[in-house]
Amino acid sequence: MNTHDVLAYAIAQEAVRRVAAAEGSWAEILSPTSYITSSRTWPVPDFVLVDPVSRVTIGAEFKPPQQSKREYLTGLGQALAYSRDFHYGVLIMPTIADDGYPIGHHIASVLAESDLINAPVGLFTYDPAVLSPAAPGFDETRFFNHRAKPPSAPASLDKSFFAKWREMSPQEMLILLGASYDEMRAPTLGGGTVRDKAFAALWLRIQAGTVNHWAGGVRNYKDTAAQKIAVSKNYRNFLFHIGWTENGGALTREGLEAFHVGTLYGPDSQPFLDAIARSLLLDGKHLILFNAISELQDGLTAITDEATWLQKLEDDLENRGLLKRNPARHSAAVANSSRQFLKAEKQIWRNLRLIVPRGPRAYHPGRGLIFNWSRITSLLQGAS
Repeated sequence: MNTHDVLAYAIAQEAVRRVAAAEGSWAEILSPTSYITSSRTWPVPDFVLVDPVSRVTIGAEFKPPQQSKREYLTGLGQALAYSRDFHYGVLIMPTIADDGYPIGHHIASVLAESDLINAPVGLFTYDPAVLSPAAPGFDETRFFNHRAKPPSAPASLDKSFFAKWREMSPQEMLILLGASYDEMRAPTLGGGTVRDKAFAALWLRIQAGTVNHWAGGVRNYKDTAAQKIAVSKNYRNFLFHIGWTENGGALTREGLEAFHVGTLYGPDSQPFLDAIARSLLLDGKHLILFNAISELQDGLTAITDEATWLQKLEDDLENRGLLKRNPARHSAAVANSSRQFLKAEKQIWRNLRLIVPRGPRAYHPGRGLIFNWSRITSLLQGAS
């Protein structure tokens, strides 16, 4: 399943490995604790490298093999544009285009022009004949020129590369999509974003007792200001993180399509649940997380209790640069803790049948998580 994001994040992890090892010139711009995250506001790089010490950021554009020359020239424009929002931009591309033209050399020559030679843009090229998640090597064809000034419009970055979910049911997602759509068509008076107003409409429905949680029972939250704020914090980013809304709540094309599916078939229908699962895997980057977990599990000689497995998983993801290094987080990696690492994620994976459960639990002693790859493959085929 070598999707665009799987290959991009394989290269991102190789870059983090080089940073951690202080290879080449990496130590001049990033510290060893740098990690990978996402930025979902425009212009949306494929991934972002972040130094938590210096706050230096690199927005990366990955172009897969077998694309046209025009596609790779477009990638150069994207990498240049990232220098407005990030300290550096980088284009990652194959050495040759789909017609055999040496496009990597061509792009390097463009960046060597006098007007661009000092641009804060890197170029990494790879051999399309050998690139795979297991072999994510690349050449630093053009490394970054040091940039003294910060970007003029620093991007807002997520704390993790994958979408975070808390509690929200399919019915609540559909209500939020519908309220956002109504607000876009006929804006109501008063301040606040589309997202704020859509959540206010959902809150009224919850207080009226007409909304169900994922298990089917009536959603019940006390109507207090503190509770409303807490629930809003849990709900507000998920639809944005899976690509269904903009940051302010306006629906994207994918959000409009999901709204249509949910309205036509219902929030608990298989088509709507499939739409959630597909967006979670791709735009929400959970497929990347699944691959990382599978690789860890395949390499372990023994997996005992869940708490030990969680600790190994968290350490592995940190070592790969897929988690921000935070020693305080380790205390939460305890079985049955309300803050247990990936506790909420395991719940939504169960709900969407992306993992094979063991009775009421997700974890299988001696095996870890068992992913439902047949369903995942089917969902990804539906996205092509």
